[in-house]
Amino acid sequence: MAEPTGQQLTGWDAATWRTAAGDPSLRSTVVGVCLLDSTPSWERLRARVERLTRVVPILRQRPIRGLFGVASPRLATDPDFDLDLHLRRMRLAGRGTWQELLDEARRLSLTDFDRDRALWEMVLVEGVEGGRSALLLKLHHSIADGQATVLIGLSLVELGVEPNPDEPDAPPAPEATDISQQAVSLADISDNFRRAKGAVERAAEIMVDLARGSMSDPVRTWSSALSTLASVGRFTAVPDGPLSPLMTGRGTTYRFAAFDLPFTDLRGAAKARGHSVNDAFMAAVGLGLERYHVRHSVVVDDLRFNVPISLRGDAGDRSGQASNAVTIARFTLPVAGLTVEERMDSAHAQVERWRLEPALRWADPLAEVSWLVPVPLLAHAARASDVTTSNVPGPPIPLYIAGSRIVGMYPLVATIGAAVNVTMVTYDGSAFIGISADERAVPDIHELVADLRSGFATVTGGPVGGEDPLATPGAADGTPKARAVREEHTPSG
Repeated sequence: MAEPTGQQLTGWDAATWRTAAGDPSLRSTVVGVCLLDSTPSWERLRARVERLTRVVPILRQRPIRGLFGVASPRLATDPDFDLDLHLRRMRLAGRGTWQELLDEARRLSLTDFDRDRALWEMVLVEGVEGGRSALLLKLHHSIADGQATVLIGLSLVELGVEPNPDEPDAPPAPEATDISQQAVSLADISDNFRRAKGAVERAAEIMVDLARGSMSDPVRTWSSALSTLASVGRFTAVPDGPLSPLMTGRGTTYRFAAFDLPFTDLRGAAKARGHSVNDAFMAAVGLGLERYHVRHSVVVDDLRFNVPISLRGDAGDRSGQASNAVTIARFTLPVAGLTVEERMDSAHAQVERWRLEPALRWADPLAEVSWLVPVPLLAHAARASDVTTSNVPGPPIPLYIAGSRIVGMYPLVATIGAAVNVTMVTYDGSAFIGISADERAVPDIHELVADLRSGFATVTGGPVGGEDPLATPGAADGTPKARAVREEHTPSG
């Protein structure tokens, strides 16, 4: 019987692992903060998380490496998996303020994973103001993108205060055995050979298709081939540096902030202009960043955006796994002196252009090729971006965890080389905005947040929650959507 040597990280998963391991400024963590209206039952929570690790097997898998260190790690079930090493609870030592909670989330994010155990942690934080608590979930980006994180969370939550009725029993815990390094090394060699053989076969198929096309329709064939090559060139081009003359510094630490606003306002603003929610979201971020530069008497015409584009549902995606099913589009957007509609038009045009890029279907193979690129060069490319934006749809109905209602869902993602990361998750009628900012690039994160909130207020024309959700009227009774704060703003353009 063959040894259970697990599955090797490939594509974007492997590239994410390698860059995070090779450069501390590219630390790749996703932290989700679920704000709860009360303190959940610890026994019920522990049972729910135990069940979660059986429903989502990757949460019981650890990285294992071979003897030669020339391949990405494999993920295999940990024979020593111990839930208590991944799930813990604590109480805030101060008054339980929102800033104290963000500080704990930051410490969790900036602390590296134990790379001999499963790549996640969960912390129940008690003692939050108003009798509330928070559940912090930390994942390594190599095992989950934003949408996968939401999917993992849906296996944890419940539909009401009481346990879910008629919920199927959890599957049995996956079996695990010790795996020798020799077995891992042989499996790596076998996998690498198989992938190399597949690459050669694909190359041969391409050459045959080119030969046939050259005989039947040479103009169309070579036009398509050259278009694909040009697309790959655009996809892999390494910029000289960030476009912002202000947010130029890069370090190994970042700060978190967050706010929220009614999702109907954002969706309505987009619909009124014939655009998507993502177009409106990016327009608000661009406007906020422009105002932040103006605050510092700096004029910036364009900024370089990173935007994850989901491949879920595309042929060959791996969305059935808790892994990355995205590629990263990197493009410049004008930010100076535009109307809200012009900002949406620009964002829409750029994202759609990238969705149509022929290189998009080569995302995973190109990520595999990144093993031939030195990490410092990859880090230089990552630091050339000014901002990463990500929009993740979440559940539209209220959800519960072990008897406590979730009243806020805040995504806090490492900057991964960019100056700023702005991620949005929608949940139960609200849009929750999480911000991380490199401390060298943005030493005054509160000013940045004020300008981003102003940008969202301008785009939506409606109220935007404050930087401290716990101080928002209505939050104490579990209804944080009672936004009483309306930003004062000057219409753009």
